[in-house]
Amino acid sequence: MDTVALVVGVLSDELDVPVSTEVPMTRPQRFALVSLDGDASDPFILRPRFTIMCWGSTDIDAHGIALSALHALADASQTHKYLSAVQLESLARDEWGRDGQARYALQVTCIINTDE
Repeated sequence: MDTVALVVGVLSDELDVPVSTEVPMTRPQRFALVSLDGDASDPFILRPRFTIMCWGSTDIDAHGIALSALHALADASQTHKYLSAVQLESLARDEWGRDGQARYALQVTCIINTDE
């Protein structure tokens, strides 16, 4: 199962910003980037960890996008066929943005079932 595509799909459906696994050559001012950062899966259950980098027009906007992403995944875990839980690992302002634009990093671990 492509866990990255699952998370991108949920966020694309729910957020009002573009969501991708790659930063486009001309990045939109408001944008969310999904990266798979780790995986504690075993043969029975998938436990991928994601970082969702959220850019916004202001610091408050970037923080809001990150919170919206967290809520979208948490809400989806109540209804999605495979996504059964989302755990917040961290939410922090990213001070190292090269372009100086507001950016927040959201880290979550998902529990994804593979059985139907």
